[in-house]
Amino acid sequence: MKKKINKLTYSKSGVNIEKANKLINNLKKGNRPNNPNIIAGIGGFSSLYALNSKKYREPVIVSGIDGVGTKLKIAKLLNEHRYIGQDLLAMCVNDVITSGASPLFFLDYLATSKLDLKLHTTILNGIKKACAKINIPLLGGETAEMPGMYKDKDYDLAGFCVGVVDKKNIINSKKVKSGDIIIGLNSSGVHSNGFSLINKLIQNKSLSLRKNYDSINLGKILIKPTKIYVDAFHILKNKVGIHGAAHITGGGLTENLPRVIPKGFSANIKLDNWKIPKVFHIIQEKASLKTSEILKIFNCGIGMIFIISPNDVNKTIRLLKSIKYTPKIIGNISKSAVKNRVIYE
Repeated sequence: MKKKINKLTYSKSGVNIEKANKLINNLKKGNRPNNPNIIAGIGGFSSLYALNSKKYREPVIVSGIDGVGTKLKIAKLLNEHRYIGQDLLAMCVNDVITSGASPLFFLDYLATSKLDLKLHTTILNGIKKACAKINIPLLGGETAEMPGMYKDKDYDLAGFCVGVVDKKNIINSKKVKSGDIIIGLNSSGVHSNGFSLINKLIQNKSLSLRKNYDSINLGKILIKPTKIYVDAFHILKNKVGIHGAAHITGGGLTENLPRVIPKGFSANIKLDNWKIPKVFHIIQEKASLKTSEILKIFNCGIGMIFIISPNDVNKTIRLLKSIKYTPKIIGNISKSAVKNRVIYE
């Protein structure tokens, strides 16, 4: 009698191609982006996008890649995955626009142990909806089923944004001058940085996602998606000379402002010019941190900054208020030989 051979299929090893195809089809549903530049999008081996060469005299391609880090653990603990897609898009797009670029399209990468059609459709549709908010297509991506690399419903996300800017309109530190004013735009919350610290506080029971602290529900505040600042750049474009722009992510103002300031200059930040939201004070208290430390970890209420000429301040504030921002003058630029590039006052 012949020994029975146990056939090992790809499906039995943990990868379900049919389910992956269903996930892609779910993503294709709904209105397709009305964009004549899209030649080939989701579903092919590659995505094709035609650049409008008539619109740009010297087009420069700008790209950015990022993830959402351990905020994914918060989404899992709360079983709330509708907004993590906006976090992913925002982390990439907000970097790209600081150079003055207009975002063109976005690609995503989702890796997981085993595909869950309901869960992963929710996540990918969240990315798609966030793209629609700023009128760019989710042009393609990759979904990887990796049994043995991830546990249960764990997953990871990464994103890639491509934009374009005319060479003469690139925003860089060469334009920053002494006396320039720093305008801060409010964040929508913690955004997508500092969650390794937050998760540690939750793990050791110093914080609870289910509790209210000082009248705020921590879970609702932490899961709130990262703000996208494309509209702010669009309204200022060709109307105000932006000398510098910084997306305030991990490292806070302390680490991100020096990235757009020339050597020999410092940013003088007036802490009394805006109110740091309660959630950051709660985290500060539970972790026993100094104010200087939270300013180096979190955005502390300022998600994007513009550096502009003093002559453009009133116009800038008026334009930003017209699209529902509450811009704050948070400091200025000065020549300085000190080691600290950001000076808090």
